[in-house]
Amino acid sequence: MIANSQMWGGLFWLAVGLFVAFEGRNLGLGTTNEPGSGFALFWIGIIMSVLSAAEVVRAISQGSPSLASLWAGTRWQKVLLVTIMLLVFGFAFERIGFIICSLLLLLVLMFFIDPVRPRTAIIVAVLSTFVVWAVLTELLRIQMPAGLLAGAAEDNLRAGVRSIMSAISAIVR
Repeated sequence: MIANSQMWGGLFWLAVGLFVAFEGRNLGLGTTNEPGSGFALFWIGIIMSVLSAAEVVRAISQGSPSLASLWAGTRWQKVLLVTIMLLVFGFAFERIGFIICSLLLLLVLMFFIDPVRPRTAIIVAVLSTFVVWAVLTELLRIQMPAGLLAGAAEDNLRAGVRSIMSAISAIVR
């Protein structure tokens, strides 16, 4: 029973649900016609708590794998490396810029952490980085740090993206 992973997971989410419901109640429930700022949070917390309690009951009555068995075979070195790389990405993001940091992160992940063919790694890293950058900066108008590409290089990228988007919209119409 102590090693029952589903039970511990259910208890964790039960605690989160109760906390959310309590904080929602503190914000004020209001009425059904004029709900307060905590109305939705309160009911979300209640639903979370009920579902979590049901999972705890199910886990106790039917059993589940142990906590240790869930982590057996985990490649801890890779988990640690990815965590460190994400921390470096977060610190370097503004200075170096979104595009360069994302390209480097994806290439390192696909070459060394979970290797794929080099051609696939390069295509996926370049396409995904530039598509995400284009969506964030051009469609959603979110300003991403240019970093080392500030100035003419970023302006050229924006012009190229706008040309591609114009061509795509002309095809779609």
